[in-house]
Amino acid sequence: MTDYEWDDGYCNKCEMDFYNLIDKLVKDIQHLESKVVCLRHSLSVYLPEHEGKMLKYEIFSGLAGSYWEQPTYQKYMSECCGGNDPMDSETYNDLLKRLSRGEESVGL
Repeated sequence: MTDYEWDDGYCNKCEMDFYNLIDKLVKDIQHLESKVVCLRHSLSVYLPEHEGKMLKYEIFSGLAGSYWEQPTYQKYMSECCGGNDPMDSETYNDLLKRLSRGEESVGL
């Protein structure tokens, strides 16, 4: 048992703080993944042909896992993202594809 009472106003603010934190973390992960894909593409150009092809083949491997099965993330998606997973959005996936082909770059 705790020695304090829950303050519903505080809990609502705390919940929004959690959503803001999750949103910031999602954006950080997307930025880091974008850099990884961009760097892998850039590196593949300078590697010997076979290694370069292998790196391009595995350009998306080892990126962040999926979080959609986590209850807190599901609530974040529902409350803040219209039920959509920002880590799996069409816009984000299109960016990664362009980066993987060297059609775009992110600041390194």
